[in-house]
Amino acid sequence: MMQLPLFPLKLYLLPGGISTLRIFEPRYVRLVKMAMASNEGFGLCMQTDDNLCHFGSRVVITDFDQMPDGFLGITVRAIDKFVINQHWTEDDGLIMATTSIIPNWTPTEIKYIDRDLSSGLQMLFEEYPEHAAHYPQPDFEDMAWVCQRWLEILPLGTEQKQWFMSRSDHKAALSFLHSVIDEELKR
Repeated sequence: MMQLPLFPLKLYLLPGGISTLRIFEPRYVRLVKMAMASNEGFGLCMQTDDNLCHFGSRVVITDFDQMPDGFLGITVRAIDKFVINQHWTEDDGLIMATTSIIPNWTPTEIKYIDRDLSSGLQMLFEEYPEHAAHYPQPDFEDMAWVCQRWLEILPLGTEQKQWFMSRSDHKAALSFLHSVIDEELKR
């Protein structure tokens, strides 16, 4: 088990995923300080209404910068997934939790039948270079990595995203992506 400060956001990030965040609330400035001091990072977790979702991603800060508006900008990379065992809110509003790590999806070589999913993601990265810039070394040959990046991009409901996050491998995501993206490619 690991104790982590939590940052509840609508952001859905899976292991290997990279994003930037703007930090301005004092409780999240404290979260950043804690994450940097411990080298364990912090937890990103989604929420529905005012309820925290059960699964989240542990992220580490890979870069930070003072933004022109005075806020702190940080770049985070998701390391692994976790399930929240227990959480509580501290006096300043920062949510803390004890978590258990869930194994990451095993890297898997792309099969011929799955090439369209990988090439479709490559085309998307080419169309949106600002998003692709987060991934200087994309792994379009790893089906687990490709599935995770698609799931982060697609407009799925919170429950669906949580369900995929709880899976022990990428097979359900792969099947889902084939049903959605293959249909779109046929149009």
